[in-house]
Amino acid sequence: MITIVCKGYKYILAQLSDISGTVSKITISLKSKSGRKQYEKLFEKRLELQKETTKIRIISINQSTLLDFFTIPIENILSRKTRTSDQGYEVTSACGTKYIFLFAENLKVKKNKSHPISIFQTMVSDFLDNTLSFIKRTVRIPYKIKPMKAQNSDYMTGILPSDQIVAFNNYTNFNGYLGNMFALNPSLDDYFTKMQAIAGYNPQTDTLNFNNIIKLEVARCKLGYVHIDSFVTEFNQNPKLRIELGIQSQEQLTVRSYQRNLMAIGSSLNEYGEILIQECRDLKLIGGKISIWDRRFFECNSNGMKNKETGMSSDPDSGHYVKKTGQYSVLVGNGYTDTCIVDNWWMLPVYWDAVSANKNDNTIFISTAEDYLSSITIKPIFLIGDAGPDSHDSNKVVIDYDVIPIIAARANSVGYILKTDSGNHFRGEYIPRMYHRLLGKLYNLRTIVERKNSNEVVGYHRSKMSNMGIELARIFVSVPNITALLTALTAFKVGRNDLIRAPSAFRSLLI
Repeated sequence: MITIVCKGYKYILAQLSDISGTVSKITISLKSKSGRKQYEKLFEKRLELQKETTKIRIISINQSTLLDFFTIPIENILSRKTRTSDQGYEVTSACGTKYIFLFAENLKVKKNKSHPISIFQTMVSDFLDNTLSFIKRTVRIPYKIKPMKAQNSDYMTGILPSDQIVAFNNYTNFNGYLGNMFALNPSLDDYFTKMQAIAGYNPQTDTLNFNNIIKLEVARCKLGYVHIDSFVTEFNQNPKLRIELGIQSQEQLTVRSYQRNLMAIGSSLNEYGEILIQECRDLKLIGGKISIWDRRFFECNSNGMKNKETGMSSDPDSGHYVKKTGQYSVLVGNGYTDTCIVDNWWMLPVYWDAVSANKNDNTIFISTAEDYLSSITIKPIFLIGDAGPDSHDSNKVVIDYDVIPIIAARANSVGYILKTDSGNHFRGEYIPRMYHRLLGKLYNLRTIVERKNSNEVVGYHRSKMSNMGIELARIFVSVPNITALLTALTAFKVGRNDLIRAPSAFRSLLI
């Protein structure tokens, strides 16, 4: 029988002679040099000793450790083989692994280096101060709820023809007509008729009434006409479009008169949008606890070239925009930016504005967040944004309104940085600990505003305005948002929740 002693463990090798009754006991200690030679002579092979494992960890000199929470002296906790110095300290564990902890301040390393922490990292504070709800993962994201069920007879009876009511109730491929939006939302006619009476405006023809102008602009957005002159020609030559919009006058419309009256109602579009938003809140189409921000670039009818004499471009309010959209593609143009905030329930807008495209993301986000959060009484829990406005100022302006900012941080950001499994980074100092593990799911909701932007570009062809000026740019931004709200309200009132977010709904003409 051979007993081998190595690092405090004994290995007993049974030999054939042990079984036959002849016992020969040999003890070899691998701790001594003579014992190792005896081992090599007996087994006729070289002893392979395990190499010493050394692991180096770089920590801050002000880093708190678990040892700080114990009352017994540090000398009694660390191994006898611990050596401390001004450069750091060294610990050798029971299994022989050597850990060297070096203070980062004494090393020649790059300062402000990013060290992100996983969102699933457990901390000492998780076991203190009654945070068991976080450990048990009882925190839930406030996802979408079902809207209040509409009583179809309250809205459609006596307003829509009976065959259309039957079609909405029985045929899922029936998407309605353009006139349904104006018939089921009388607030449009009421608001703009009252506005025209207050202004004392008397147009030359009934076609130029304010309520008809906004109907024409919503119809132009729904039908996807980019240029005003082509839509005016279609309106003058297509009597079915007049019938669909409920315009009785047969007078011809001109581009100049159309644009002039459109400018007259431009300042009131945001106020009318607030009326639609409030109606959506009453019907539980808007009211989520998560708001999402994004900006979208659109071109204006100006190339941005400056006059040599005046130094001004044809549209001085616009700005030059450059953004890398792929490995070999860059989006370049002259125009404006649509800064928008949407609700997470049904992708409906709750705030919008147009600003010059050459402004920084931080400037636009801070201005948008202040205007939006200061204008509402019921605030969301989260405000989500991409990495464009990543800064301490952007996070602080949201915190000041008691809202949690879920703003992605850049990969090279320094400080208390959290990292999700998908590679997104966040500034942990502005996000409560209980939501750290939900950051991945929360940030995935940002695609809601991207789908809203896609509806405007693909569904409504709102990627380039046919005119210039900041006032017309604000009108250009307001019309598709008002159209989206009217579409959602109409879909709700006909009992078709599948059409609430559909840009193609209520687009056809009744022929």
